[in-house]
Amino acid sequence: MKVAEVIAKNLKELQDEFNLNQTEMGEIIGVTRQTFAKYLDGDRVMDSGKLYKLARYFDKEVDFFLSEKSKREKVSFMFRADDPENNFDDKLKNKIAEKFKLYHEIIELSDDPVKDYLPEEYKLEIKGDKLRKKEKAAIEKIAEKQRRYMGVDDALNINVFTLFEENNINIIAQEIKNANLDAVSAYSEDKGAYIFINDSRDIPEERKIFSAVHELGHLILHRDQYSKDISDFKYANTRIKDIREKAADHFAMAFLVPAKVLKNYNYYFDDYIDLDLIIEKKKEFGVSVKSLIMTLNKYGYIDAKILGALFKKLKEAGYDKKEPEPRDYIRKNEKLFALVRKLVIKEEITINKAAEVLNIPVLEMRKLAKKWKNYEYRTA
Repeated sequence: MKVAEVIAKNLKELQDEFNLNQTEMGEIIGVTRQTFAKYLDGDRVMDSGKLYKLARYFDKEVDFFLSEKSKREKVSFMFRADDPENNFDDKLKNKIAEKFKLYHEIIELSDDPVKDYLPEEYKLEIKGDKLRKKEKAAIEKIAEKQRRYMGVDDALNINVFTLFEENNINIIAQEIKNANLDAVSAYSEDKGAYIFINDSRDIPEERKIFSAVHELGHLILHRDQYSKDISDFKYANTRIKDIREKAADHFAMAFLVPAKVLKNYNYYFDDYIDLDLIIEKKKEFGVSVKSLIMTLNKYGYIDAKILGALFKKLKEAGYDKKEPEPRDYIRKNEKLFALVRKLVIKEEITINKAAEVLNIPVLEMRKLAKKWKNYEYRTA
């Protein structure tokens, strides 16, 4: 297929994706409707300057316009998202997919022998809108197995961002303006598993931790829920939470606060419990106060009446949306940063590419590169 025809097909795809007419598309690159129509018919090849304008405007790579769709789809990610109608759209999906693609390029350039790891998949048959006792028990066993596999069997207050990356679940943390979006997960058979975390300072670290484990739960339990096409996403915003969201929540609680570990603390919760005790102990567990309350209810330490009373007190204290005594900010993207640093020192990646991957200004990247290359002591 000729270049003009490839560009034309991709322009039409973009036009349909964003529901824009020829006049509106032409205005983006400063041409008339008639001129844009010639690009769309494949009668004229669009120059690189105009392609760059479109790429910047729609958050695409220039390669998007120069590659046939069938070839692009071979490396596209399968996504899922909570409440996609309100929290996720094609523009954001493509932006995050590009971040994952850049990360994978760095992994490919590195000497990491594991390039495309996918966690073990479990197919649980869950019916209705409420998790049954046997389903909860099965999810807890899966969470326990994952902890054991990752080497944190009895540990508490885990840095899950580092832990997941050590176990080849790739994480990218970056602030985005959509405060309703906590995290998104995706996978590709030839690129592995990825989790994107909204690293806004307005979101408590406890919530980010829970969101990361929640997404791992989806990657393990609901692989069939993922799709390349956002219109196929199965979860919508309804009054009753989707059963798969409940399953992923249950996985996250079981992973972060396992029943057998909680037993070591049962003397704290046997006879007396109040909000101050919950806040004190949630720091030791490294979870949000709401997560700890829900976990205590799940394992039978508090009943529904006490659970309701604690949540009422939280709301009265102004903590229905905020986290009481939140933990300090946790540095993220450590693995990605380390891989880029090694490649920059070896001059196997350009400064511009490194800046793009780390999402920092080129000038700052140049200063970092100079510091890395001139460091007095290096182990290898």
